[in-house]
Amino acid sequence: MTPFGKMRQAQYRSKGAIIAEQILEKIKSGEYPSGSRLPAERLIAEQIGVSRPSVREAISALHIVGIIERHPGDGNYVSSDLVIDDLSLQVTRILEESDSPYEILQARKVIETGSIRLAIKEARDQDIDRITSIWEEKYIIGLAGDYRAYTRLGKKLHLAIAEATQNSIIISVVDRLLNITGQPLWQNMRRLYYEKDHRRIDQMLEIHDRIVRAIQQRNSHEAILALEADFDTVIEQLYTMNSKED
Repeated sequence: MTPFGKMRQAQYRSKGAIIAEQILEKIKSGEYPSGSRLPAERLIAEQIGVSRPSVREAISALHIVGIIERHPGDGNYVSSDLVIDDLSLQVTRILEESDSPYEILQARKVIETGSIRLAIKEARDQDIDRITSIWEEKYIIGLAGDYRAYTRLGKKLHLAIAEATQNSIIISVVDRLLNITGQPLWQNMRRLYYEKDHRRIDQMLEIHDRIVRAIQQRNSHEAILALEADFDTVIEQLYTMNSKED
């Protein structure tokens, strides 16, 4: 098989779209026919000269539209009966219209772990009551397995914590980052992960419970640790788990 080519970053184009384009070209050419296994994501990343998260995002977009099938523990396979040209446009649209979930998570981790200390310091009793109320609703929804409602309430919870800082700049920045999580790539990567095993949401419920209890107790140290665990776990879920083939 011919190795993937090194990336030359094109202005105004996402890395994910360029990586997906290379994979699609190899599928169209017959180098990777229907039913064949793609190289490991690690190897693709090394050959193209990009990070594994960028490759994971490209693969995820290909999976979303049905070009790639994931076989847990065995890798990514080209699907059968494809109309590549039509699906290629969908892949490009998903990747070009979405910011990198990995970069968003990194930014949120820096900003939200940095601001939660201020939130605990400045929060009024009614702010903590509101955070608690949202969390209790989110917990019930999570146990019920309603993923869409769960993620919607997740955004509401994180924004409520930001609002407790009483700082309009922090609130505006967090609100902007949370709105990005409504983009198609982010939504589908999270949805596909949880649909494979609904019990996976239990881990996130436990971490969010730690965050809220720390806020209730006004324990900044524990709140920061729990929030860091929250972001690290989401990154692990989206970019590390189910990659045994690598």
